[in-house]
Amino acid sequence: MEIQKLIEQANRLLIEARYSSSRIYTYNWLWKKGILAYMLSRGLLDYEESIGNDFVLTCHDGFSVTLHHRDIVKSVDVLTRVLLNNNLGGRMHCAVQFPLRGEIGEAANQYLDFLKSRRINEKKTLQRYKKSISNFIEYLLENGINNLSGITEEAITQYVESREHQRKEYIDNTRRFLSFLFRKKVLSRDFSRMLSSLGNRFKRTKVPSFYSQDEVRKIEQSISLSNNVGKRNYAMVLLCSRLGLRVSDVSNLSFNNIDWENNKIALVQYKTGNPLTLPLLSVVGNAIIDYLRYARPKSMSEKVFLSCRPPYRELDGGAVHSAILTVFMSSGIDFGDRHRGGHALRFSLAQRMLDKSTPIPIISETLGHSKADTTRTYIRIDLSHMLECVLEVPEPKDYFYMQKGGWLYD
Repeated sequence: MEIQKLIEQANRLLIEARYSSSRIYTYNWLWKKGILAYMLSRGLLDYEESIGNDFVLTCHDGFSVTLHHRDIVKSVDVLTRVLLNNNLGGRMHCAVQFPLRGEIGEAANQYLDFLKSRRINEKKTLQRYKKSISNFIEYLLENGINNLSGITEEAITQYVESREHQRKEYIDNTRRFLSFLFRKKVLSRDFSRMLSSLGNRFKRTKVPSFYSQDEVRKIEQSISLSNNVGKRNYAMVLLCSRLGLRVSDVSNLSFNNIDWENNKIALVQYKTGNPLTLPLLSVVGNAIIDYLRYARPKSMSEKVFLSCRPPYRELDGGAVHSAILTVFMSSGIDFGDRHRGGHALRFSLAQRMLDKSTPIPIISETLGHSKADTTRTYIRIDLSHMLECVLEVPEPKDYFYMQKGGWLYD
């Protein structure tokens, strides 16, 4: 379809779907500066899905993904949906695609297939691996290295030094990738050894972020229940702070998971795939009921939590995290350098249980951990009980300072 006519059709559908005028303006600006300029510069008049995909790749520099780049991806996705289906689908929250190009990209795809065969199938984890490897490959291509034999220690070192954020994660993921290639005899040299020593420079012990009971209560009470967004966010926050659910499980919560008669929530965890059953506390149940009665849009969806703006859609984990992050930012809490979000509320629940001397197996069952070793990492935040283990240092006797002629005393 001719690009101008496609844009006109997209505008009609956006208006019918009651998108805000500012959002429609933003889409048109992105189309004008993005895909339209791209096609005109190449003498293209008719839009096709492949053209949109090619354009998106030209916008991705292989490094950090900016919000502007995400908006470009969304704008192109709108045109593609209109072209193929003559509809907008749900509100777009498109994951950025990380290309795996060339000979090194083919080897990377083999590595990802290997990870899947090892049952590393959690979508978010594989996406992180793919992002790191894609950035590594794009860096190599940008520096003229387009085959496996061209990979050098110097190139790897310069790539690591070019990472400004999450350097440790990039090192670890790249190291595993290169180790796989060496074991498969695709590379003649094991670069992973070099990355292991390089990664030691960035190792640090992470102390989980948590909030006191008073701080959690202040966060909960800061949410206004006078509007639809507040009622929804309040229920989602309580699911994290009182039951310890992950944001992915909050987003996937369906009506079938709630047993109102027996006051239980039973679900299969998104991250681990393991079943989890928790008591439906009255404060949590009442918050959900308040949202369902007075704030939830009419919808045939089985998911409990939906967006508050049309077209109404099911929330994904990212949307739930953003909503909870907004609650944190408006709560007036002094965060310091602590993390904010649903996971911090989950850690805070674990900390309160530790304060009450709750056994590790019970905490593990509550948080849905498949292994008790995972729960033991939470002991790092149990400061009150750790202080009880501190032994008093005895004062040394006088002879200690006089031994070997008294050189220690001098």
